[in-house]
Amino acid sequence: MERADYILKGAAIFDAVADEPFAGFLAVKGRRIIKVGRGDADEQNFIDSHTQVIDCGGGLIMPGLIDAHMHFFDGIFQNSKYMCRELFACKSARQCVSVIRKFAEEHPDYKTITGMGWFIPSWEDGEPPHKNMLDQICPDRPVYLMCADGHSFWLNSKALEECRVDPNRKLLFGSIEVDETGEPNGLLHEMDACAPCAAAAQALPEGQKRELIVDFIRQLSSHGITSTTDITVLPEPGPVSEELEIVGDLEKEGNLDIRLHLYPSLGTSPDFTTIEEYRQRFHSNKLRVAGLKAFVDGVHGNHTALLLSPYADQADGAGASFYPFEHYKRQVTAANGCGLGVKLHCTGEGAVRMALDAYEASRQANGPLPVRNSIEHVETLQESDIKRFAKLDVTASMQPVHLMAIGSGLKDKLGEERARYQYAVRSLLEIGANAAFGTDYPVAPFQPLPNVYFAVTRCDEEGQQVEEPIRENITLAQALRAYTYGSAYCLHAEQQLGTLEEGKLADIAVFSENLFQLEPRELLKARICLTMVDGTIVYKQK
Repeated sequence: MERADYILKGAAIFDAVADEPFAGFLAVKGRRIIKVGRGDADEQNFIDSHTQVIDCGGGLIMPGLIDAHMHFFDGIFQNSKYMCRELFACKSARQCVSVIRKFAEEHPDYKTITGMGWFIPSWEDGEPPHKNMLDQICPDRPVYLMCADGHSFWLNSKALEECRVDPNRKLLFGSIEVDETGEPNGLLHEMDACAPCAAAAQALPEGQKRELIVDFIRQLSSHGITSTTDITVLPEPGPVSEELEIVGDLEKEGNLDIRLHLYPSLGTSPDFTTIEEYRQRFHSNKLRVAGLKAFVDGVHGNHTALLLSPYADQADGAGASFYPFEHYKRQVTAANGCGLGVKLHCTGEGAVRMALDAYEASRQANGPLPVRNSIEHVETLQESDIKRFAKLDVTASMQPVHLMAIGSGLKDKLGEERARYQYAVRSLLEIGANAAFGTDYPVAPFQPLPNVYFAVTRCDEEGQQVEEPIRENITLAQALRAYTYGSAYCLHAEQQLGTLEEGKLADIAVFSENLFQLEPRELLKARICLTMVDGTIVYKQK
């Protein structure tokens, strides 16, 4: 009989296989779970003088949480003291300016002022943002303000100058707004226009990069997150960044306390030489290329999400795709043929259908290859497309917490009928599709429990319904499974991660309370008391 390094025992173990927790214990040896015991009858068989026994009492023991959609490297800066995130609460352009003025005054040594969270649909007046507003409070330093959805920037003149923003530059997708003089007014929309600004805005200070990376990982661990992703926003694969080099060094040193699944850009060429170099370089259990990512459309907030018919509040347009369908068909087919799964960003129903069509074309060309394709966000879709997710083995990778930020906004933009299937998690699960949860951090906070709460209740933090009638809510077990097994399946890692089963890697999260015994709003206050990755405790509540 093998002796364990750790025994985690308690009254509530949720293994993400059964729907209800059970009393028992987990025996961990080395990197793996060697026993999942119900009750304590066999517990002593795994204990010797070197075994550490941890009694979790009534707290919930469960698989480590897996964020299936996060922008890890952007999140490092966003999580730092250099980012002002107070704009999420602002209700006007002037209020945003006031917040940024205070932030700039408090940090006179910052060479760049960066903030995130402004969102015009939630503002209470109609005054639009303009570079002049920021010039008045901060004329000598670049100011970069990212929209709450991450798809637009608001810049001052200094930032426009620093990034050499040219309103005449031909864009693949998106726009650079100009004022009545023909000069940029400070607003840029979508990744092709915003990418240079995003890089400048989120550049980590030299000499602090490793420290900030380690601190970010530590904070993720404190919330039970054992695996996460870096989902690129670049249209083409780029060179290995210094930040990724540092993460690679941490992994080689044995100091990487999280699993990071990389999704470089799908790009515009079926030649994946650069990606193969990535795959050969990063292929360990903790740091690996899991697939590729591309945008199909934008977001509903600025009318760049691709619909099947015009917006309800903008009758002359239905959005657009970054590329024509033939491009996605070719790239997805080639990537899948090379053994690479693909994540396609789709918020609008038209984009979802285009992505499903591309995945279907790939299956027809390649057959049912062992790759994992997903559609990211799936904010809206048509009822006729729901069954195709299960048929094509396409994961719906979703962020229920976004619905809380959007509120009734989708109904305003789409109309009541088309908004029926907004974040339709329940409908997708009922037909056998796989759902994976993530936060899209830094677009939403990386804390998992708000996501779980919103998925279960479809209510805001005050308990008010966002969806009436509530139709797409799911059970707590389903939500936790989407955050564990569902995400592991999406990342093609379900053989090692996502459930508490003998032989699987010991990635474990322990909550101080049994989530299954809490009222829904109490979920928002639950805390992690222990996180284990690869059989090593990486966080323990003091």
